Amino acid sequence: MSKPPGAMSSGSSYALQGRALWLSFAAATTGTLMVNLDATVVNVALPVMQHEFGLPVALLQWVVTAYLLVITGVLPLTAQVADWLGRSRLFTLGLLGFALGSVAAALAPNLSALLAARALQGLGGAIIQANVMAIVALTFPQDQRGRALGLIAAVVAAGNLLGPPIGGVLTAFFGWRSIFWVNVPVGIWGVWASWRYLPHFARDVSLRPAAFDWLGSVLFFAGATTLEFGLTDLPSRSSLWLLILTALLGYLFVRREARAPRPVMPLRLFQIPPFWRNLISGLAYWVLMMAPSFLLPFYLRVVLHEPMALVGISIAPQALVMILLAPIGGRIADRIGVMLPGRLGLGVFAVADLLFALWPGGPPLWGVWLLSGLVGAAAGLFNAPNNTAVLNSVPLADTGVASGLLATQRNLGRILGVAAAAMGLSLYWLLTGGSLNPSHTSPAYPHLFLAAFRAVFLVMPLFAALGILTMTPPGKERLAESEAAAGESR
Repeated sequence: MSKPPGAMSSGSSYALQGRALWLSFAAATTGTLMVNLDATVVNVALPVMQHEFGLPVALLQWVVTAYLLVITGVLPLTAQVADWLGRSRLFTLGLLGFALGSVAAALAPNLSALLAARALQGLGGAIIQANVMAIVALTFPQDQRGRALGLIAAVVAAGNLLGPPIGGVLTAFFGWRSIFWVNVPVGIWGVWASWRYLPHFARDVSLRPAAFDWLGSVLFFAGATTLEFGLTDLPSRSSLWLLILTALLGYLFVRREARAPRPVMPLRLFQIPPFWRNLISGLAYWVLMMAPSFLLPFYLRVVLHEPMALVGISIAPQALVMILLAPIGGRIADRIGVMLPGRLGLGVFAVADLLFALWPGGPPLWGVWLLSGLVGAAAGLFNAPNNTAVLNSVPLADTGVASGLLATQRNLGRILGVAAAAMGLSLYWLLTGGSLNPSHTSPAYPHLFLAAFRAVFLVMPLFAALGILTMTPPGKERLAESEAAAGESR
């Protein structure tokens, strides 16, 4: 296959240069911006959706989790089949699916239609996430890939930062449906730009569909789904059966992965204690991140009665402080190791959660800004050291696989965080003698929500403790391999 215009032979048969290189980067990262923007933009609009659809928080959480659940379940398989189907072709289809899902979400007449549209967005998002890093790595010359991958991290951060204020302003002036319409022109540009500027990566004809781990992927997706339904349905009897079914699916998944020739989740990595322990620590981190992201829009709207435009802006300090401190957390980890900044970040999470819970009468608006910034500081200290601990716990040859598992951990942790927050509200209301889902139109609802909000944050430090206990210094696998390679070179 001939190279596209602007291609050069520098470490990759698809490496580009000049204007063609950066146009391909813009096309690839359009999807990254949309996916990360959509992960945060919807949370702000949930209180408005609650009034329009007349639904409790326990059901509204599915607007967030339906999207994340599909990404989590489909991402491992998507990463496997990309080379077989053609990476640029599949990526363009992912952008198209995301844009079509956005149109369907904007037109949704009820919650069921909205959830189906969000699932379609999730499918497109999984395809985008599974391909963007590989596309950039293949199109950039080897001596420029580090810079390009760093810019992708900046795009991710920008999406997370811009989501809440954009969602708040659009919802305030144009209604919640506008947060989905805004994806449409961006998606159309992304589809055209991907078709026009991305190299047409050749399909790997040596791959055979029968060799892919279809059964493992189905078992993983089914297990994640039953786990989510089981957690959100607590404390009903059906939730117990769903959690038992989750355990059975997990057992079948492990057996399948142990025998599959190309498993979607190589079990051999989980024989490395620092690897799986730091993955658990990361799961705890994402629960701590998602609980305030999910609950604060309701608190600001229901308890403080703030306008929607201010709701979105009030959540932005979390992402802004995280962006500023993340490089510092990474540098500290490089100099003195991962344990101090990682555990310090989790400790700051615990302090922020206790302040949310114990602030007399609940934090005022300036207190929300302060505590959101504190959550961002905690995330900035923890995230880079945890990623470093996970990746440095495996041999160099498994870095790509470990990166994929980190993406799965991230999305699964987001799902568990939203589920934990919504479940905590419902359980508090039930245990205090009230309804499992009190009506949001009741005059007593602001008081009921504040009490449950504080109870949820009073429990959250337990997740910080779990993260601290499971965070572990990286093993010596990477060091031993590097020393062996150096010995061979001598």
